[in-house]
Amino acid sequence: MIMEISFFNIFQFIVIGMAVGFVGGFLGVGGGAIMIPLLHYWAFPAMHISPEVIVHLSFGTSLAIIIPTSLSSSWAHAKIGNVNWRVVFLLAIPGILGSFLGSTLATLLQGPLLKTLFGSLLIILSGQMLLQGKGPEESEKHSSPRSFPTLIIGLLVGLFSGFFALGGGVVAIPLLVRFLGIPIHRAVGISIAFVFFASLVGTGGYIINGFGNPHLPRFALGYVHTLGWVLAGIPSIFLAHRGAQLAHKVRPLRLRRVFAGLLMVVGIRMLF
Repeated sequence: MIMEISFFNIFQFIVIGMAVGFVGGFLGVGGGAIMIPLLHYWAFPAMHISPEVIVHLSFGTSLAIIIPTSLSSSWAHAKIGNVNWRVVFLLAIPGILGSFLGSTLATLLQGPLLKTLFGSLLIILSGQMLLQGKGPEESEKHSSPRSFPTLIIGLLVGLFSGFFALGGGVVAIPLLVRFLGIPIHRAVGISIAFVFFASLVGTGGYIINGFGNPHLPRFALGYVHTLGWVLAGIPSIFLAHRGAQLAHKVRPLRLRRVFAGLLMVVGIRMLF
């Protein structure tokens, strides 16, 4: 299927890159939670993408755009001192394998089912964070988490990252805060650094598993729209850095509530 890209489509990708870059840097989630709906309901329908591939193309392109976004925002968080690289690498070791397996599994499911699972996951995570009381983020005293639980969480986050094309932050942050006792600001920094590794491998899974699909549009490399990736990825780099700087100035409880509210809105939209 051959189709051209218009100036309006270019504008859409640039706007998506700016919005996702800022939100990703601010919340440490990579931005996939808002990027997938924007691609699925706004950008790709305007390009007349085939319904046969629009969900998987949204997921794969989202992960690809997360790569430069997460790299920029993790660098900003590291300079502030919010990244524990020991924890990042412990998460990344099993997370890389989990991300590839998750992305492969997602390409085997029908688009509507994948979208329903995605929306349900966001609502569950949002409710968990909204109902949670004051967490360890309000105390300056915290110990470095143990290796084995961190490895298990890395595997789980990697699977969710590849499967739902979120980068992993929406899963990683609640788990890091609740089960490893990491303060929310540090959890955001660790999450976005891990997201870089997970999104890199997950993108590869969507590219490999999308090869040869006859419904894919022009500029598609597997389930990744390469032109959209470039157009959205460049502005996302600059806005992600700014979002990370702002996150450091926001009170922990407020940051968690903003994050949970975003997940709830997007999850409901994906279901209905």
